[in-house]
Amino acid sequence: MQDIFLDARLLDKAARENYGLSEDIMMENAAAALESYGKDYFFSPDKKYINRPTVLILAGSGNNGADGYALARRIVQHEICVTVCQVYEPKSPMCVIQAERAKKAGVIFINPYDLDDWLERTSFDLRVVYDCVFGSGFHGELDALCSAVIQSANKIEGAYKIACDIPTGCAFRADLTVTMGALKAALYTDRAKDACGKIVVADLGVSRSNFEAAASTVCKPANDSGIEQNLSKAQKAAALLKPCAQLLEKADARLPFRSKKQNSNKGTFGHTAVFCGEKAGAAVIAGHAALKFGSGLVSLLPIAREKIQFEKVEDFELMISDKLPQNATALVIGPGLGRPSSSQAKDAASIVCGLDSIPQPLVLDADIFYYPQIKELLEKKKNLVLTPHPKEFAELLKNCGLGNYSVQEAVQNRFELVKEFAKKYPERVLLLKGANVLIASQLPGENEVRVYINPLGTSALAKGGSGDVLSGMIGALLAQGYSPLDAAASASIAHASASQEFKNDFALTPFGLIGAI
Repeated sequence: MQDIFLDARLLDKAARENYGLSEDIMMENAAAALESYGKDYFFSPDKKYINRPTVLILAGSGNNGADGYALARRIVQHEICVTVCQVYEPKSPMCVIQAERAKKAGVIFINPYDLDDWLERTSFDLRVVYDCVFGSGFHGELDALCSAVIQSANKIEGAYKIACDIPTGCAFRADLTVTMGALKAALYTDRAKDACGKIVVADLGVSRSNFEAAASTVCKPANDSGIEQNLSKAQKAAALLKPCAQLLEKADARLPFRSKKQNSNKGTFGHTAVFCGEKAGAAVIAGHAALKFGSGLVSLLPIAREKIQFEKVEDFELMISDKLPQNATALVIGPGLGRPSSSQAKDAASIVCGLDSIPQPLVLDADIFYYPQIKELLEKKKNLVLTPHPKEFAELLKNCGLGNYSVQEAVQNRFELVKEFAKKYPERVLLLKGANVLIASQLPGENEVRVYINPLGTSALAKGGSGDVLSGMIGALLAQGYSPLDAAASASIAHASASQEFKNDFALTPFGLIGAI
């Protein structure tokens, strides 16, 4: 796992104070990192040019722009033509200084109104484009001028695109984002998913571990009273220096290997029960995923009295039961359950009302979030994993009295909303699906909500049934004795990693995904 921070500007300040670094030193290291990650692309493999290999740097008026000017000064030489498009005139003290240094070193400056003409003349020789307009401190919408520049840059073909710290407005389409000092939460919004490309962290004069650790030695409380109203402004700022989330990696998955349980039988590995409602196919998919992910037994529990008719031979791997099996160790409810307006709504609502008396851990997914009864269930039962997508999350928030949000608002404020939900319902685990998956829970004995971000998923998962697969996988791990948080994290990593196996990303199907686990 890697730590993610909310506001890196405070980390910069802490590192300068703790290690005696100047802003100039940190900026030189930022420029050196940008140069290092771009140098392999400065020259064409075939060495064919009309004039000389060219690098374009889009520069803003603040310290992100200053990084760009420092980079330009470092790489301008006889073999490379370096041009800075001054999207905005330098304003911050360091930006003014770095722009003057770059000018003296022979860097060419152009204004944004001449960019398109310049691109026409140099497109054949243009090798790398750097976005140094706005960094992670930018909020709001881009103005018309900047938007036009970014659109022109995005249309450039054949050049490698690198963003400094974060792509400007999450509009610049980077192949690589070199973020400074530490990972920031802004890099992992849904909007940033298509903008960032690969993300790497650059050192700014000290190692990344020292940079992140600097916060712990700055602004320590003078006493241990812990009373919020007695904290100074500096101490409150220090609280913001703590990681706000952790980034999940493939190595963080704890898969249900059986190497240490050779003296075992099918009951050793748990029994997952999946409620089967209006759309039986979703429950069948979840059941197969649970079986594939290690559950020793899987049963389907039809809500309606009609029997499920299996058509595929593979479906006979699943059992059907009229009642909850006594040896069931985890339950999944929601996939294909049917909305409150469905023909089976009355039976489904009755089951939802009775879930709080069931001791086994539960996975709640899909249609169940539309039932008002979910609020009472959440108030009474703790060993839960909830797996909504954004629309279902908005319904969940409404049914739990946490506010009426549109789907767009739920997406834009997802980080704050998952923490708010986790604080209201501690010891429950919320997994919010999206371009980057958020997993949140406030564990016993911890004052802060723990948040994991899983960035490993691909657009291949945008296919009906993918969420049912994830529900079954989480249910399988719960059935095998995993804690709800570990089950959600490990299943999410495995689910996302399996999606990467599809060469043709449009070709994923639920059973194909199950086969790739």
